[in-house]
Amino acid sequence: MKTLTLAPNLIQTKQAEAIKNQTLKKDCNLGDIKLMSDTHVEIAGHLIQITPQAYKSLIKAMGLPSTFTNRLDRLFNKESKTEFVNVLSKAIELSGNSNVTVHVAPQQKQIIGFSRGHQIISNKTFLDFSNSIINEQGFKVTDIFNDEYTGGVTINTILDRDVNIKGLSNEAFNAGLTFKNDPLTGIMVSPHLKRLWCANGCTSQMAQENYQLNDLSGDSQERFMKHLHEMRKNHFIPTGYTDTVREANQTTASINELQQAHRAIEPFIGERANSILQMDANKTAYIKAGHDINLMDKDQKRNAKSNQSIWSLSNAMTWVANNADSTMDTNIQDSDKTDLQIKAGNLLAKKWDHKQAFANPFGDLNQDDQIGIHLN
Repeated sequence: MKTLTLAPNLIQTKQAEAIKNQTLKKDCNLGDIKLMSDTHVEIAGHLIQITPQAYKSLIKAMGLPSTFTNRLDRLFNKESKTEFVNVLSKAIELSGNSNVTVHVAPQQKQIIGFSRGHQIISNKTFLDFSNSIINEQGFKVTDIFNDEYTGGVTINTILDRDVNIKGLSNEAFNAGLTFKNDPLTGIMVSPHLKRLWCANGCTSQMAQENYQLNDLSGDSQERFMKHLHEMRKNHFIPTGYTDTVREANQTTASINELQQAHRAIEPFIGERANSILQMDANKTAYIKAGHDINLMDKDQKRNAKSNQSIWSLSNAMTWVANNADSTMDTNIQDSDKTDLQIKAGNLLAKKWDHKQAFANPFGDLNQDDQIGIHLN
């Protein structure tokens, strides 16, 4: 099945939307931001709503790890936590270096994040940068996702060149790149992989191929072009990807991994998530064996095997991202599609719960070889 690409007029429309959707930004002092609750801040006397991610980014902008928010929740009640953050903010302001950038979503009129320490790249500049690479390298654009909540934009591209996976006759894909601009973190360029026999695709999070740009200065672009040259030598295929697909096709997913995949797609396709991933069948099988999946702790779920392969889980997530809205009624948004593609790539890139360092050269155990059990 040939992969569909976006028509030039649709690309122009999507890119115009991205520029219009650009977050508004305002520079201010950290001390001018007064946290009122997890959901609101006051700036210059104006009460403004913030997203949960914005609250976490405010903590990060203060120089604290994002995990610090969990500690605050454990140590303080809501009122004490708010007071503590404001006192800490004032102390940081007195020490200097208190400039922060406030990012506001133009549609929702709410703060989606706070940042400091790097140049913000506008969607217009990002599009000029990515379009030049897309045209020079001969990529075709398959998707453009505009995130109305963050003002970010993601472009998925592929090369018109088939890549087959040895040993898997039904698996072939096109390799390409994903270009993503986030108002808080800058530009991320990652491998993008689109399967040929269906529309499914994932964004790989394999670390050695990802590239982050926080500015587009001459030095930054020169370093990126060197990285791009190395990727081009490998036809933009992530290192070890074909081996990963073969192994994922043969590796049993744990109950923990099965539940994570189910939670990722269930909000968008409802009960169909159960039929695709056979969640009820797995629960029933374990109940018959005397175990309730819902009562297992995380380690037990990691050790418990499902009837699904890692490749099946990954493909289920990419299928929902690319096909759900055309086959059923769903509330899936562009940002949800991008998130699912990334989760699918993350699943392939992680160390699986039942991944073995070495495959058993003997295959299934042969009882005739179990000499030790007969010794008295």
